Amino acid sequence: MIGDQLRTKMILSGHPSCPDTGKCMQTAGEKGVDVEAVLINGMDDSDFLAKSPYGIGPVLQDIDFIVYGTTAVMSYLDDKGFGPSLVPRNGVHRAVMYQWAGVASEKVQAMMGDNLDKNGLATLFDGLENQLKTPPKKGDFICGDFTLADIHWAACCNLLEHSGAGDLISSRAGVNAWYGKVKSHPSTSKEKLEPYSCLPTASDVSSGTLRDISINV
Repeated sequence: MIGDQLRTKMILSGHPSCPDTGKCMQTAGEKGVDVEAVLINGMDDSDFLAKSPYGIGPVLQDIDFIVYGTTAVMSYLDDKGFGPSLVPRNGVHRAVMYQWAGVASEKVQAMMGDNLDKNGLATLFDGLENQLKTPPKKGDFICGDFTLADIHWAACCNLLEHSGAGDLISSRAGVNAWYGKVKSHPSTSKEKLEPYSCLPTASDVSSGTLRDISINV
C-alpha cells in the first residue's frame, strides 16, 4: 500500500459496455484510487441525472465534489491520485496525446457497438500502427511514455476483443505488441496491481456488472 492514502472510496457511475467507463476505471487503477462502482440504469436513471443534469457520463463523486464526462473524470483522477501525471509536460507530446485520445473517442468509438464497422476500424488501427512506429519520444507507447492516450485506446481494444473483433489488434504487429505492454503496465502509483485488470471483463459486459477497485480502503 502507498503511504499517503485516500481516506474514502470515490463513487464512479457508468456502464461496463461503455468504453468511457473503462477509461475511468483504468485511470483510477493507474493512480491508486479506490472506486465504488455504480451501474447507470439507462439515461433516465434518476440517481444518475441528480448528479449529471445533462445526462453526461461517466460520473465521479469524491465526497461532496461531483464531476461528469470522460475527460473531466480522467483529469480529476490523474490529479487526485498518486504518482506522476499521465499527461506529458512537453507541449508537443501533450498535443499528440490529446490528438490520439481524440481519434479513439471520436472515431473508434463511433464505429463500435451494434453497428460495428470493421473496415472503418481497420483504417484507424492502421493509423495507430504507424503512430507506434514514430512516437514523439522513444518508448513503447503512443507518445513514447505511457499516457492517457494509451488508456483511451486500451478501453476500446478491450471491448473490441469482447465483441469478437480482436483481430484488429492481433493482425498488426505493432498494435499487438503495444497492447501486450498496456495489459502488463504496472500502476503509475506503484500499487501491486495491473491497472488493465480494472477494465470490464467479457462476463462483466454480458451481465451488466461493474467491479469496485479496492486498493487502500
